[in-house]
Amino acid sequence: MTKDTKGMGEIGGPHADGEGRTPRRGLLAGAAAVAGVIAAETLASATPAQATQGSAVLLGQDNTGATASTGLFTTGSESAVLANPVTHIGVQGTGAGSGSGVFGSGGTGGGAGVTGFGAGGGPGVSGTGDGFGAGVVGNGGTGTTGAHGVEGFGSGTGSGLVGTAGANSGAGVVGSGQGNATGVLGIGSGSGAGVTGTGGAGGGAGVAGSGGSGGGDGVVGTVTSAGSGVNGRATGVKGVGVLAENDSGGPALKVTGRAVFNRSGVVTVAAGSSKVTETGVALTAASLVLATLQQDVAGVWVRSAVPNSAGSSFTVHLNKAAPAKTKIAWFVVN
Repeated sequence: MTKDTKGMGEIGGPHADGEGRTPRRGLLAGAAAVAGVIAAETLASATPAQATQGSAVLLGQDNTGATASTGLFTTGSESAVLANPVTHIGVQGTGAGSGSGVFGSGGTGGGAGVTGFGAGGGPGVSGTGDGFGAGVVGNGGTGTTGAHGVEGFGSGTGSGLVGTAGANSGAGVVGSGQGNATGVLGIGSGSGAGVTGTGGAGGGAGVAGSGGSGGGDGVVGTVTSAGSGVNGRATGVKGVGVLAENDSGGPALKVTGRAVFNRSGVVTVAAGSSKVTETGVALTAASLVLATLQQDVAGVWVRSAVPNSAGSSFTVHLNKAAPAKTKIAWFVVN
Protein backbone atom coordinates (compact mmCIF):
# COMPACT_ATOMS: atom_id res chain seq x y z
CA MET A 1 0.00 0.00 0.00
CA THR A 2 1.37 3.41 -0.99
CA LYS A 3 0.35 6.91 -0.23
CA ASP A 4 -0.60 9.48 -2.90
CA THR A 5 1.88 12.34 -2.56
CA LYS A 6 -0.70 14.69 -4.08
CA GLY A 7 -3.25 14.26 -1.27
CA MET A 8 -5.41 11.60 -2.97
CA GLY A 9 -5.23 9.14 -0.04
CA GLU A 10 -4.22 5.51 -0.12
CA ILE A 11 -4.92 3.64 -3.34
CA GLY A 12 -4.62 -0.10 -3.70
CA GLY A 13 -4.22 -2.33 -6.70
CA PRO A 14 -2.01 -2.02 -9.76
CA HIS A 15 -0.70 1.41 -10.79
CA ALA A 16 -0.83 2.70 -14.29
CA ASP A 17 2.30 4.82 -14.03
CA GLY A 18 4.47 2.15 -12.41
CA GLU A 19 5.34 4.48 -9.53
CA GLY A 20 2.54 3.55 -7.14
CA ARG A 21 0.30 6.40 -8.17
CA THR A 22 -2.88 6.56 -10.30
CA PRO A 23 -3.51 9.81 -12.13
CA ARG A 24 -6.75 11.63 -11.23
CA ARG A 25 -7.78 11.75 -14.90
CA GLY A 26 -7.69 7.95 -15.09
CA LEU A 27 -9.84 7.60 -11.97
CA LEU A 28 -12.47 9.94 -13.37
CA ALA A 29 -12.57 8.12 -16.68
CA GLY A 30 -13.03 4.76 -14.97
CA ALA A 31 -15.80 6.08 -12.72
CA ALA A 32 -17.59 7.53 -15.75
CA ALA A 33 -17.43 4.20 -17.54
CA VAL A 34 -18.89 2.34 -14.55
CA ALA A 35 -21.63 4.94 -14.18
CA GLY A 36 -22.49 4.57 -17.86
CA VAL A 37 -22.90 0.83 -17.51
CA ILE A 38 -25.11 1.24 -14.43
CA ALA A 39 -27.25 3.89 -16.15
CA ALA A 40 -27.69 1.69 -19.23
CA GLU A 41 -28.81 -1.23 -17.12
CA THR A 42 -31.23 1.01 -15.20
CA LEU A 43 -32.78 2.39 -18.38
CA ALA A 44 -33.10 -1.06 -19.85
CA SER A 45 -35.04 -2.27 -16.81
CA ALA A 46 -37.21 0.88 -16.50
CA THR A 47 -39.66 -0.34 -19.18
CA PRO A 48 -41.39 -3.49 -17.83
CA ALA A 49 -41.58 -6.45 -20.15
CA GLN A 50 -44.95 -7.71 -21.31
CA ALA A 51 -46.70 -9.82 -18.71
CA THR A 52 -46.51 -13.54 -19.38
CA GLN A 53 -47.43 -16.61 -17.38
CA GLY A 54 -46.64 -16.07 -13.69
CA SER A 55 -45.82 -12.37 -14.11
CA ALA A 56 -47.43 -9.56 -12.17
CA VAL A 57 -50.23 -7.48 -13.70
CA LEU A 58 -48.60 -4.22 -14.70
CA LEU A 59 -50.48 -0.95 -14.35
CA GLY A 60 -50.38 1.73 -17.01
CA GLN A 61 -49.71 -0.61 -19.93
CA ASP A 62 -51.21 -3.52 -21.84
CA ASN A 63 -50.65 -6.97 -20.39
CA THR A 64 -50.43 -9.49 -23.18
CA GLY A 65 -49.12 -12.98 -23.71
CA ALA A 66 -51.28 -14.85 -21.19
CA THR A 67 -52.54 -18.25 -22.32
CA ALA A 68 -54.77 -18.85 -19.30
CA SER A 69 -57.27 -16.74 -17.35
CA THR A 70 -56.32 -14.51 -14.43
CA GLY A 71 -58.42 -15.14 -11.33
CA LEU A 72 -58.92 -13.14 -8.14
CA PHE A 73 -60.44 -15.02 -5.19
CA THR A 74 -61.36 -13.96 -1.66
CA THR A 75 -61.40 -16.18 1.37
CA GLY A 76 -65.17 -16.41 0.89
CA SER A 77 -67.01 -17.18 -2.34
CA GLU A 78 -66.41 -13.93 -4.21
CA SER A 79 -64.28 -14.21 -7.31
CA ALA A 80 -63.36 -12.39 -10.48
CA VAL A 81 -61.89 -13.98 -13.57
CA LEU A 82 -60.24 -11.86 -16.27
CA ALA A 83 -59.62 -12.71 -19.91
CA ASN A 84 -60.45 -16.40 -19.97
CA PRO A 85 -59.30 -17.81 -23.34
CA VAL A 86 -61.21 -21.06 -22.74
CA THR A 87 -64.70 -19.60 -22.18
CA HIS A 88 -63.89 -16.42 -24.18
CA ILE A 89 -65.26 -14.31 -21.31
CA GLY A 90 -63.49 -11.01 -20.76
CA VAL A 91 -64.65 -10.39 -17.19
CA GLN A 92 -66.60 -12.79 -14.97
CA GLY A 93 -67.63 -11.89 -11.45
CA THR A 94 -69.24 -14.17 -8.86
CA GLY A 95 -70.90 -12.66 -5.81
CA ALA A 96 -71.58 -14.33 -2.48
CA GLY A 97 -74.75 -14.09 -0.42
CA SER A 98 -76.49 -10.86 -1.38
CA GLY A 99 -73.31 -9.43 -2.91
CA SER A 100 -73.03 -8.64 -6.61
CA GLY A 101 -70.68 -10.41 -8.96
CA VAL A 102 -70.21 -7.20 -10.95
CA PHE A 103 -71.28 -3.82 -9.62
CA GLY A 104 -71.26 -0.54 -11.50
CA SER A 105 -72.13 2.91 -10.15
CA GLY A 106 -72.95 5.69 -12.57
CA GLY A 107 -71.21 9.04 -12.23
CA THR A 108 -72.94 12.24 -11.19
CA GLY A 109 -72.32 13.67 -14.67
CA GLY A 110 -74.43 11.00 -16.35
CA GLY A 111 -71.75 8.39 -16.84
CA ALA A 112 -72.94 4.78 -16.90
CA GLY A 113 -71.88 2.31 -14.25
CA VAL A 114 -71.77 -0.54 -16.76
CA THR A 115 -71.91 -0.15 -20.54
CA GLY A 116 -72.13 -2.96 -23.06
CA PHE A 117 -71.64 -2.63 -26.81
CA GLY A 118 -72.54 -5.56 -29.01
CA ALA A 119 -70.12 -6.46 -31.78
CA GLY A 120 -70.92 -8.69 -34.72
CA GLY A 121 -73.59 -11.05 -33.44
CA GLY A 122 -72.53 -10.84 -29.80
CA PRO A 123 -74.60 -8.89 -27.24
CA GLY A 124 -73.11 -6.07 -25.23
CA VAL A 125 -74.58 -7.46 -22.00
CA SER A 126 -75.94 -10.98 -21.59
CA GLY A 127 -77.71 -12.35 -18.51
CA THR A 128 -78.69 -15.99 -18.00
CA GLY A 129 -80.78 -17.07 -15.05
CA ASP A 130 -80.01 -20.24 -13.13
CA GLY A 131 -82.43 -21.85 -10.70
CA PHE A 132 -84.28 -18.94 -9.09
CA GLY A 133 -81.53 -16.46 -9.83
CA ALA A 134 -82.24 -13.84 -12.48
CA GLY A 135 -79.77 -13.16 -15.25
CA VAL A 136 -80.24 -9.39 -15.07
CA VAL A 137 -82.09 -7.45 -12.36
CA GLY A 138 -82.88 -3.75 -12.45
CA ASN A 139 -84.14 -1.96 -9.34
CA GLY A 140 -85.61 1.50 -9.63
CA GLY A 141 -84.43 4.23 -7.31
CA THR A 142 -86.19 4.75 -4.00
CA GLY A 143 -86.06 8.54 -4.20
CA THR A 144 -88.42 10.96 -5.91
CA THR A 145 -86.36 11.27 -9.09
CA GLY A 146 -87.98 8.24 -10.69
CA ALA A 147 -84.70 6.59 -11.70
CA HIS A 148 -85.30 3.40 -13.67
CA GLY A 149 -83.70 0.09 -12.91
CA VAL A 150 -83.27 -0.81 -16.58
CA GLU A 151 -83.58 1.49 -19.59
CA GLY A 152 -83.45 0.50 -23.23
CA PHE A 153 -82.94 3.06 -26.00
CA GLY A 154 -83.19 1.93 -29.61
CA SER A 155 -80.76 3.41 -32.13
CA GLY A 156 -81.37 3.25 -35.88
CA THR A 157 -83.06 -0.09 -36.46
CA GLY A 158 -81.68 -1.64 -33.28
CA SER A 159 -83.98 -2.23 -30.33
CA GLY A 160 -83.28 -0.83 -26.92
CA LEU A 161 -84.52 -3.96 -25.17
CA VAL A 162 -85.44 -7.36 -26.60
CA GLY A 163 -86.88 -10.32 -24.72
CA THR A 164 -87.05 -13.77 -26.34
CA ALA A 165 -89.03 -16.54 -24.69
CA GLY A 166 -87.44 -19.90 -24.03
CA ALA A 167 -88.58 -23.19 -25.52
CA ASN A 168 -89.94 -24.40 -22.15
CA SER A 169 -92.40 -21.53 -21.57
CA GLY A 170 -89.76 -19.19 -20.21
CA ALA A 171 -90.84 -15.59 -20.70
CA GLY A 172 -88.65 -13.16 -22.58
CA VAL A 173 -89.70 -10.21 -20.41
CA VAL A 174 -91.67 -10.35 -17.17
CA GLY A 175 -93.09 -7.33 -15.38
CA SER A 176 -94.65 -7.67 -11.93
CA GLY A 177 -96.52 -4.72 -10.50
CA GLN A 178 -96.58 -4.07 -6.76
CA GLY A 179 -99.03 -1.79 -5.03
CA ASN A 180 -99.95 0.84 -7.60
CA ALA A 181 -96.70 0.43 -9.52
CA THR A 182 -96.68 -0.93 -13.06
CA GLY A 183 -94.74 -4.05 -13.94
CA VAL A 184 -93.96 -2.93 -17.51
CA LEU A 185 -94.40 0.65 -18.68
CA GLY A 186 -94.14 1.64 -22.32
CA ILE A 187 -94.12 5.31 -23.34
CA GLY A 188 -94.26 6.15 -27.02
CA SER A 189 -92.42 9.14 -28.45
CA GLY A 190 -93.36 10.76 -31.74
CA SER A 191 -94.69 7.97 -33.94
CA GLY A 192 -92.77 5.31 -32.01
CA ALA A 193 -94.69 2.83 -29.88
CA GLY A 194 -94.00 2.41 -26.20
CA VAL A 195 -94.48 -1.36 -26.41
CA THR A 196 -94.66 -3.43 -29.59
CA GLY A 197 -95.50 -7.11 -29.66
CA THR A 198 -95.15 -9.34 -32.72
CA GLY A 199 -96.76 -12.76 -32.63
CA GLY A 200 -94.84 -15.84 -33.70
CA ALA A 201 -95.54 -17.89 -36.81
CA GLY A 202 -96.68 -20.77 -34.63
CA GLY A 203 -99.48 -18.78 -33.00
CA GLY A 204 -97.51 -17.17 -30.21
CA ALA A 205 -98.85 -13.88 -28.91
CA GLY A 206 -96.96 -10.67 -29.39
CA VAL A 207 -98.25 -9.32 -26.08
CA ALA A 208 -100.02 -11.48 -23.49
CA GLY A 209 -101.66 -10.20 -20.35
CA SER A 210 -103.25 -12.26 -17.57
CA GLY A 211 -105.55 -10.58 -15.07
CA GLY A 212 -105.14 -11.30 -11.39
CA SER A 213 -107.64 -13.24 -9.29
CA GLY A 214 -108.55 -10.05 -7.45
CA GLY A 215 -110.00 -8.42 -10.55
CA GLY A 216 -106.78 -7.07 -12.02
CA ASP A 217 -106.68 -6.41 -15.75
CA GLY A 218 -104.50 -8.45 -18.05
CA VAL A 219 -103.69 -5.44 -20.25
CA VAL A 220 -104.48 -1.80 -19.49
CA GLY A 221 -104.16 1.02 -21.98
CA THR A 222 -104.68 4.59 -20.79
CA VAL A 223 -104.71 7.72 -22.92
CA THR A 224 -105.36 11.31 -21.92
CA SER A 225 -105.43 13.01 -25.33
CA ALA A 226 -106.37 11.93 -28.85
CA GLY A 227 -104.43 8.66 -28.88
CA SER A 228 -105.80 5.18 -28.36
CA GLY A 229 -105.51 3.33 -25.09
CA VAL A 230 -105.19 0.02 -26.95
CA ASN A 231 -104.71 -0.24 -30.71
CA GLY A 232 -105.06 -3.58 -32.44
CA ARG A 233 -104.34 -3.60 -36.17
CA ALA A 234 -104.35 -6.45 -38.66
CA THR A 235 -102.56 -6.04 -41.99
CA GLY A 236 -103.64 -9.35 -43.56
CA VAL A 237 -107.05 -10.28 -44.97
CA LYS A 238 -107.42 -13.11 -42.47
CA GLY A 239 -105.94 -11.22 -39.54
CA VAL A 240 -108.02 -9.86 -36.66
CA GLY A 241 -107.22 -6.48 -35.19
CA VAL A 242 -108.70 -7.21 -31.77
CA LEU A 243 -110.05 -10.57 -30.66
CA ALA A 244 -112.32 -10.79 -27.61
CA GLU A 245 -113.08 -14.27 -26.29
CA ASN A 246 -114.82 -15.71 -23.27
CA ASP A 247 -114.82 -19.49 -23.00
CA SER A 248 -116.93 -19.55 -19.83
CA GLY A 249 -120.12 -18.01 -21.18
CA GLY A 250 -119.47 -14.48 -19.93
CA PRO A 251 -119.28 -11.40 -22.14
CA ALA A 252 -116.43 -11.40 -24.61
CA LEU A 253 -116.63 -7.65 -25.18
CA LYS A 254 -117.85 -4.97 -22.80
CA VAL A 255 -118.01 -1.32 -23.76
CA THR A 256 -118.54 1.48 -21.28
CA GLY A 257 -119.20 4.67 -23.18
CA ARG A 258 -119.82 5.28 -26.86
CA ALA A 259 -118.92 2.69 -29.48
CA VAL A 260 -117.90 4.06 -32.88
CA PHE A 261 -117.81 1.93 -36.04
CA ASN A 262 -116.49 3.12 -39.37
CA ARG A 263 -118.89 0.82 -41.25
CA SER A 264 -122.00 2.62 -40.13
CA GLY A 265 -123.73 5.87 -41.00
CA VAL A 266 -126.88 7.59 -42.27
CA VAL A 267 -128.23 7.78 -45.82
CA THR A 268 -131.10 9.92 -47.06
CA VAL A 269 -133.85 8.79 -49.39
CA ALA A 270 -134.96 11.60 -51.65
CA ALA A 271 -138.61 12.67 -51.66
CA GLY A 272 -140.61 10.60 -54.15
CA SER A 273 -138.01 7.78 -54.19
CA SER A 274 -138.26 4.35 -52.59
CA LYS A 275 -134.57 3.41 -52.48
CA VAL A 276 -131.07 4.74 -51.93
CA THR A 277 -127.61 3.24 -52.61
CA GLU A 278 -124.52 3.74 -50.44
CA THR A 279 -121.12 3.15 -52.09
CA GLY A 280 -117.55 2.83 -50.89
CA VAL A 281 -118.31 0.33 -48.12
CA ALA A 282 -116.01 -2.70 -47.88
CA LEU A 283 -118.17 -5.82 -47.83
CA THR A 284 -117.66 -9.56 -48.00
CA ALA A 285 -120.00 -12.42 -48.86
CA ALA A 286 -120.65 -12.80 -45.10
CA SER A 287 -121.52 -9.13 -44.51
CA LEU A 288 -124.89 -8.28 -43.00
CA VAL A 289 -126.38 -4.82 -43.60
CA LEU A 290 -128.84 -3.55 -40.98
CA ALA A 291 -130.96 -0.45 -41.74
CA THR A 292 -133.73 1.40 -39.91
CA LEU A 293 -135.65 4.67 -40.33
CA GLN A 294 -134.53 7.63 -38.27
CA GLN A 295 -137.84 9.46 -38.75
CA ASP A 296 -141.41 8.48 -38.03
CA VAL A 297 -143.03 8.46 -41.46
CA ALA A 298 -146.51 7.03 -41.42
CA GLY A 299 -146.91 3.96 -43.62
CA VAL A 300 -143.24 3.85 -44.64
CA TRP A 301 -140.68 1.28 -43.52
CA VAL A 302 -137.49 -0.40 -44.68
CA ARG A 303 -138.36 -3.34 -46.84
CA SER A 304 -134.81 -4.59 -47.41
CA ALA A 305 -131.08 -3.74 -47.35
CA VAL A 306 -129.31 -5.60 -50.14
CA PRO A 307 -125.48 -5.82 -50.04
CA ASN A 308 -123.32 -5.86 -53.16
CA SER A 309 -119.91 -7.12 -52.01
CA ALA A 310 -118.35 -6.98 -55.48
CA GLY A 311 -119.36 -3.34 -55.90
CA SER A 312 -118.62 -2.38 -52.25
CA SER A 313 -122.11 -0.98 -51.90
CA PHE A 314 -125.60 -1.75 -50.65
CA THR A 315 -129.10 -0.54 -51.50
CA VAL A 316 -131.86 0.20 -49.01
CA HIS A 317 -135.40 -0.34 -50.32
CA LEU A 318 -138.53 1.19 -48.78
CA ASN A 319 -141.98 -0.32 -49.04
CA LYS A 320 -143.08 2.73 -51.06
CA ALA A 321 -141.90 6.14 -52.19
CA ALA A 322 -141.05 8.49 -49.36
CA PRO A 323 -143.29 11.60 -49.21
CA ALA A 324 -140.29 13.70 -48.08
CA LYS A 325 -136.57 13.32 -47.51
CA THR A 326 -136.16 10.43 -45.11
CA LYS A 327 -133.04 9.49 -43.12
CA ILE A 328 -132.04 5.86 -42.68
CA ALA A 329 -129.32 4.62 -40.32
CA TRP A 330 -127.23 1.65 -41.41
CA PHE A 331 -124.73 -0.71 -39.81
CA VAL A 332 -122.63 -3.51 -41.31
CA VAL A 333 -121.72 -6.67 -39.40
CA ASN A 334 -119.04 -9.14 -40.62
